[in-house]
Amino acid sequence: MSERTDSGPILGSGWMHLFATILAVLGGVLCFAWYKNPEMRSIGLIALGAGLVPWTINGYRLYRLRSALGPADLRLEDPIPLGFSGTATYFRTLNGAELASVEARLQCLEEIVRGSGKNKTRVSRVVHDEPLTPVVTPMMERIEVRVPLRIPATGPSSFRCETANTTWWVRLRLKMRGCPNTASSFQVEVAPGLAQR
Repeated sequence: MSERTDSGPILGSGWMHLFATILAVLGGVLCFAWYKNPEMRSIGLIALGAGLVPWTINGYRLYRLRSALGPADLRLEDPIPLGFSGTATYFRTLNGAELASVEARLQCLEEIVRGSGKNKTRVSRVVHDEPLTPVVTPMMERIEVRVPLRIPATGPSSFRCETANTTWWVRLRLKMRGCPNTASSFQVEVAPGLAQR
């Protein structure tokens, strides 16, 4: 059995971080542009302060999340073959948080690099997306979730090279009481040609 460290976003979607960053940069630019003008200096400082508010909120949410949740890991045999049918176990310690619900998905992503030199672009798409039915075992100070997995026998195996990647992921979204919603993503190695053995 192997343990995988949580490699997903622990504070939900990255869109709110992007929005907060854009506002902070915009506030900084306005403050810098207006700071030399005494009449506009106070407006520039207000713009900077307003731009930093979303990042302050994100920092507070992250502090609450770190205080309420411990590290997460997923236990599963490694690698698993195409056609595998079994159960992965998700663990996370709790420090005052309470699990309300959990959603899980199995996804396969393909990424291809097109072009060469400075014209390289990465194109990725989800080629398999399947909802899973997790089973939560109630415990006092930690979460234990059993996630049934079935890798399609006809699906692609994990693959990595300079121009293409195929990766399988187990993704969990947790609704918590006592901290913001969080998410976990774990990469799963899928081996080719072992399903019939």
